Amino acid sequence: MGATAVTSAGPEDAQAALDRVLTGSGAIWVVHGPAGSGRSTVLSGLTQRGRRSGAAVLPVPAGPEPETVLLRLTTQLVELITALDRPELVSMLSAVAWLRARLESGSGAGPQTTAHDLITVLATLAPRSRIVLQFDDFDLLPPELATVLTLVAEGARATGTVTVATVTGRDPAGGPVGKLLAIADGTIGLRPLTAAETTALLPGWTTRAGRIASDPAFVTSVRTALGPLFGNPGTVGATIAGLRATGRLSVVDEHVCLIGAGPPIALPGGHPETLRLRRLGPAARRLAAVIAVLSEHSAPTLERLHWLASAAAQSPSTAGQALDDLVRAGILRTGTDGAVEFAVPALADGLRLAHGTRWRTVLHRRITRALLGRRPVDPAEVAPHLAELPPSPPDPGTAELLLTAAAGANTDLPTAHRYRMAALRLLDPSGDRFPEALRALLADSLAAGGYSTLADDLATLVAPRLAGAWPHPRLSATVLMCWLGALAHEQRLAELDVVRPLAAEVARALGTAPECRRLLEAVNRSDRPVAAEAVRVLARACGAEDDRLFALGAGILLGALPGDGGRPAEEWLVPPEMPPHEDVAESAEVLDTVSVLNVLLRGRYQPPATGFSVDWHTVRQAYREGEWDAALSLARRLEGDRLWWDPPRRHRFASVFAAEICAQRDQPDRATDWLRRLPFRTSADAYVAWVRCRLHQSAGRHDEAIARGWQDYTDCRERGVRAGMERLLARLLQGARRQGDTENVTRLLSELEGLAARSPTASVQEAALVCGGLVRGDMESVRAGVKLARQSGDAFRIAEACTAFGEVSPVPGPSLLEAHRTLQRLDAVATLTSVAALLDQHRIAFSPDRVDRTDRATLDPLERHIVGLIANGHTNRQIAAALQVSEKRIEARLTSLFERTGSHSRVELAAAWLQGRLGVGQRP
Repeated sequence: MGATAVTSAGPEDAQAALDRVLTGSGAIWVVHGPAGSGRSTVLSGLTQRGRRSGAAVLPVPAGPEPETVLLRLTTQLVELITALDRPELVSMLSAVAWLRARLESGSGAGPQTTAHDLITVLATLAPRSRIVLQFDDFDLLPPELATVLTLVAEGARATGTVTVATVTGRDPAGGPVGKLLAIADGTIGLRPLTAAETTALLPGWTTRAGRIASDPAFVTSVRTALGPLFGNPGTVGATIAGLRATGRLSVVDEHVCLIGAGPPIALPGGHPETLRLRRLGPAARRLAAVIAVLSEHSAPTLERLHWLASAAAQSPSTAGQALDDLVRAGILRTGTDGAVEFAVPALADGLRLAHGTRWRTVLHRRITRALLGRRPVDPAEVAPHLAELPPSPPDPGTAELLLTAAAGANTDLPTAHRYRMAALRLLDPSGDRFPEALRALLADSLAAGGYSTLADDLATLVAPRLAGAWPHPRLSATVLMCWLGALAHEQRLAELDVVRPLAAEVARALGTAPECRRLLEAVNRSDRPVAAEAVRVLARACGAEDDRLFALGAGILLGALPGDGGRPAEEWLVPPEMPPHEDVAESAEVLDTVSVLNVLLRGRYQPPATGFSVDWHTVRQAYREGEWDAALSLARRLEGDRLWWDPPRRHRFASVFAAEICAQRDQPDRATDWLRRLPFRTSADAYVAWVRCRLHQSAGRHDEAIARGWQDYTDCRERGVRAGMERLLARLLQGARRQGDTENVTRLLSELEGLAARSPTASVQEAALVCGGLVRGDMESVRAGVKLARQSGDAFRIAEACTAFGEVSPVPGPSLLEAHRTLQRLDAVATLTSVAALLDQHRIAFSPDRVDRTDRATLDPLERHIVGLIANGHTNRQIAAALQVSEKRIEARLTSLFERTGSHSRVELAAAWLQGRLGVGQRP
């Protein structure tokens, strides 16, 4: 018969087709697709929907024992008859029991008789209950059993029974699958899932309930590892099952996260990709393993095929044929530059893990011997393999090869660092070459931003080797500075005891024991002025005043300490010709080391690519820029790392900002859970109180919010906590103002303005200007606060400042609408509610579909002239000269234009002008 074919079906397509089958008459449908394409998932969904609709679904997969499929079917029929509990079905119960006895004994009637008996039972039950038969992996059944089930499906169709079977492919017409396809009413061909479809299915694999969302970073990791197989539900499900079994998955902030830097994500055992590789033969398997190991740091190229063949102990022709087979099978692929890489990275990781460290060492040693046997020896060619060998007795010749390769023009910094570390293991610490290599290692690590790696390397390799045999005191002091700087940068000062033996050695060599002791004590308590003085003494004692490497290590150390509000004047931090940024205090207060050092060490500081400090910096940047979903994901990753190992305990600002996002999104349970994760006392306590105040206000406990918030403020003030105090005071003041509590408003404003006098940073000045102007009805004060908020780039602070300006401005619409748009983008419903109330109070209509207010802004002739000059690239000074007015007047005009048009920069303003969206007059 002509079957209905649904081709290239995704989960929704297959579900829709089978839902129609459930509501129709009896039918036979076949779902086909390659192994792991989601056939079982489709049947599982059909089972759930069928049972919800009242149908009796009898799933009978082939499973590991396909020969027992008929026995399992009769068992389910007995259970169905028992559940129906009808007296007239007693005879059917006896018939099924008799049939089961024959099947168990293996004697009796043939396929036709067995099929007839089953059809009779189904025909009797069908009028009383809708029946759906499911046969998963039908093509794995023995031919005689497949024939019986085909006869059952065809005979039961007339009684209204639905049969759904899955197969991995289409057998020839004479085979069992071919016979089933010949009588089928329809077929569904499954396609690989899209990334969105796979992501939607992840909760069903990660947790038993299947209701917990997956963190985007976890999804990205799995997708990167599986590559094209991410669209294969079977592969994804098995991979995630392996991650669950090894404890790599954890629920953080109601999201499933991948925690820790454990083993790489590898393909599960017995995966079809692995079986395909095995079927290609031993030569292809060996070559694939060699390529997997050699591609750990960089992909080998076709130009090096002869070395791949040598490493695999194969002739070039055999290796070439094996490579062709691997590419043809889709296991390997070649890039435009001739690089050979695995199509599925998880397969390469699986091969590396399977072959183990010893096999990999033997492989690199074999290649090294072959390369060293050639003349001349190319250091760049042999160094990648030398660096993978285990430590050996001192070997200056081999070390020289590594150092030469590290100094090569084409060697990147991370690779150079790896080569120099391997060379230091081969050099005699008392030799002349060791100090030079050690100094180059320090320079490479700092130039590459490898602070965490440097701290680990110095602790595990360099310091133990140099115990009692440190080189020149100046180099020892430089190592001490770089080591302390790396630990301070990564907030790992809890490991300070590891550095004490080196500090004692420096103190002995230079006779500066009090200064070294004072340095460690000052670093431990983050006392930057005392630490800076101790560093000066050490520099003079060892003659390192002009040593750029010593200065860089000291600059990183001192800049990473909170100290004097992040505004130092030490010569280690900023060259005289480059004065400090006008305000890095806020970054220093929240321990954002990367932001601070980017300013204080301009041109000399390289931010890291990985590590705790850059992760926190990225969280803070995402929060400020309004990318709150990304900020939450990054915060979850940091928290997941904390569950796997022990990062800084006192530095928990990421958790606080994650709690604030959840509080603003009216998710108090999640916010409270983030706060619960914090230690008892941290430098973020004022921020914690800031978030807790929002939770109390959202719950309607306004009196408690003010009382507890003021108590937290006074406690933080007595302890000297500085970070976030202005935010706490501003939130308390605004809450008291909404409640009409003038006494507390006056007290809180006095505290805030006193704080601004003591610590006149941009964030504190902004809070004082906005709150002071709001209380006194001073529009110019709030306008100045809005300007500072825009300079900060913090989307939420800008929205709060715009809200305040809307309250005091005679034309509140533009500012309130901008605040509403921003808060809506952030999904900050807690604050959005108050802005919406202000819009209603002023009877200002808002619709997301309305055009941006730049489309509605009308400009006077002078404003049109100014915007036209901006669009032509003129600076404020040039515009002031052209109009013969002061530059400050132009700045004031621009601030007004930004507020009225909703533009956030000169570029946006110029774009709106050039697109004809500003005013109705002619352009000058």
